[in-house]
Amino acid sequence: MLQLQVMVPPIVALMGLAFLFNTILRHFHDSKFEQIAFGLLFGLTISFGMINPLTLGEGVIFDTRTVLVGAAVAFVGPIAGVIATGIGIICRIVIGGAGMSAGVVGLLLAFGFAYIGTTLLKNRIRHPVLKDFLMALIITSAAASVFVLPYDLAVSILASILPTLIVVDIVGMIAIGFVFRREVNHLQLNKKLVDEANTDSLTNLLNRRGMDAEICATKFDADVGHAMFYFDIDNFKHVNDTYGHGAGDAALAIVAARIKDSIRDEAIFTRHGGDEFSIYMRRLDATDMQAVANRIGASISSQAFVFDGHTFNVSISIGGFWTKNNLPVQRMIDLADAQLLLAKQAGKNRAQIAYDNQGQSAAVA
Repeated sequence: MLQLQVMVPPIVALMGLAFLFNTILRHFHDSKFEQIAFGLLFGLTISFGMINPLTLGEGVIFDTRTVLVGAAVAFVGPIAGVIATGIGIICRIVIGGAGMSAGVVGLLLAFGFAYIGTTLLKNRIRHPVLKDFLMALIITSAAASVFVLPYDLAVSILASILPTLIVVDIVGMIAIGFVFRREVNHLQLNKKLVDEANTDSLTNLLNRRGMDAEICATKFDADVGHAMFYFDIDNFKHVNDTYGHGAGDAALAIVAARIKDSIRDEAIFTRHGGDEFSIYMRRLDATDMQAVANRIGASISSQAFVFDGHTFNVSISIGGFWTKNNLPVQRMIDLADAQLLLAKQAGKNRAQIAYDNQGQSAAVA
C-alpha cells in the first residue's frame, strides 16, 4: 500500500535541489570542484530527509536517501556519490536506533547499485527518461538492506514500504534528471551565446568584447610586468587585390593559427577587425619582450602561404609595450599601436618595443 505522507520530504527536497542546481552549476560546472560541490549538496539533502523521515518503528525510518545517492552518481559522478553517501552514513549513525545498521548498509548498497547501473546503462540506453526509469529500478534493490534486521521484521517492513519506495525512486530519479539536464542545457546554451558574442567567427580568436572580459578577469604580475603586442599584416590590401578576398580571409585565419601555436596558452589573443590583432601577456619579463616579438613575427614570415593554387609571402609589423604599472587596456593598446606605426615607418616586417620608465630605450628588430 502506498504511504503518500512519505512524498512530502522528497517534494520539499526536490524544490531545494532545483533552486540550488543552477547556482552550483554556474560556479562549478566542468571544474575540478563540481563533484565535491554536488556531493555536498546531495549529502545535505539526504541529511534533511533523515531528519524529517517516515517512522516505521522504534529507530526504523524511511526517507529518500536511495534516490539521492543514485542521482549523485548518475548525474554528477562517483566522487559526488561517495561524498553524499559518506554524509548520509554519518547522519544515520548520529540518529541511531535499531535500524541504524540497515540504514548504513542501505546507503552503501545504493551507491554500489547506482555505480553498477550507471556503468551498465551508459551508451546502451539513449532515451534519458527510460534511462532514469531503469536506474530507479536498479537502485531500489538497495531495499534488501532491511534484511540486516530480524527476518520477520524485515519482511514486514519491505512489504509495507516497497510499493512506496518504487514510486519514490522512479518519480524522484526522473524529476531530478529532468531538472539537472534542463539546468545543464540552459548553462551550455548561455555559454555558447556568450562565446559567440566574444569570439571572431573567421579566426576563432577573441574579439574586443571578449578581450576586455578576459583581461578584467586576469590579474597581472606587478613584480614581473605585463605586455601588449599590437600588429597587422603588411600590405594586406595587396593580398586582397591580387589573389582575391578569399585569399585575404585565408591569410587572416592562417596568421591567427600560426601565432596561436607560437605563444603560451594564457596569452590573450584578439582580432580587432580587418587585419589588426593584439596579444596581451599578463606576466612577461622586460628582457623577454624582443624574443617574444621576434618569435611571433618569424611564425608568419618563415613559411609562404598557399591558397587556391597561389603561393605568396606574408609578414607582419609588430608594436609592443611593456610596463609594471596597472594601465587601462586601451592605454596599453594605444602605446603599442604607436610602436606599430614606427615599425611600419622603419620598413615593415619588424617589431618595435617600448618600455615604461624602466631605463630602457625602444628597440627595433
